[in-house]
Amino acid sequence: MAGMSPLGSYLEWQHAQVSTPRPVLADVVRRAVGSEIDRIERIVEGYSNEVYRVRCADAQDVVIRIPRFDDAPSPAASQGEARAIEGARAAGVPVPEILLLDTVRIDGAELPVMVQRTVPGRPLGDVIDGLSRRQRHDVLTEIGELIARINGIDVEHPLDWPTAMSADLANRQANRDRILAGGFSAPEFDRMLGLLQGYVRDHPCERWVLCHGDLGPKHIFVSGDDADGAAVRVSGIIDFGDWKPGPPVHDLAVLRVRGPLLELSPLLAGYGAPTGTAYRRQLDLHTLIIALGSLEIGVDENDHACIERSRRQIRRIVGDLDNPSST
Repeated sequence: MAGMSPLGSYLEWQHAQVSTPRPVLADVVRRAVGSEIDRIERIVEGYSNEVYRVRCADAQDVVIRIPRFDDAPSPAASQGEARAIEGARAAGVPVPEILLLDTVRIDGAELPVMVQRTVPGRPLGDVIDGLSRRQRHDVLTEIGELIARINGIDVEHPLDWPTAMSADLANRQANRDRILAGGFSAPEFDRMLGLLQGYVRDHPCERWVLCHGDLGPKHIFVSGDDADGAAVRVSGIIDFGDWKPGPPVHDLAVLRVRGPLLELSPLLAGYGAPTGTAYRRQLDLHTLIIALGSLEIGVDENDHACIERSRRQIRRIVGDLDNPSST
């Protein structure tokens, strides 16, 4: 896909390859809520799911998610996502209501399908710049609290920490050429790999927890009067399709990369994170892993904005790690 520069162009191309027929979608909606379709909006987001927002004839709004782009979509994966959503709900996190979890036959294949009720509000990324300083602080603190609730759920992982992370570091090594193409020298790459090897050694994960896996401003919905001084609250956290067992720093690290302009201090305060330098170093090292992955994607998709954003963030993180007194 080298000829497609912005990431959006690649996503548009990918999503244009498939389109579920309206009669199939109508059948899914009837099974989920017993209503007919009034109108359909295709949502072109993400690498896994074909997504439709549907206004029903009885004025209900639902979202249909079909994993058309995964290598081997399975009901088990969708069931795992549903369990993650319900676990987060039980922990007090506002998440979508699941209305249907089933399969649907499309182009001769049985594919999982999930129908969710839409959450109220708008994505954080659409409103954050219009919030007052107090509103930003308060909603970011609440987001930290909700991440802590998700990460408070212990889950099983088939691997121990060194084994799981050795595979991750092997992937980083295998993608060395992408990192170099993203603007780093061979000595810089070696330095970063050395930092991550030290991370695995010095910061063992003693418990695997439920992680959203792809937490960013587009997956956090907020509602409320955005007038200066009025309360703005989190109304929903969506898209648990990339959930995983991970270390407790994982979701915070992902959010730092997905939302690099979000202030970290209120997130950490809401999360209840330790205030010492050891924890901050651990978080920075895990963020480095996520940022390197983001850079690799940017290089793959020839997404210059992503490359530049990731490169700046990586240099800032490595600088902080090399000079901890500056953080």
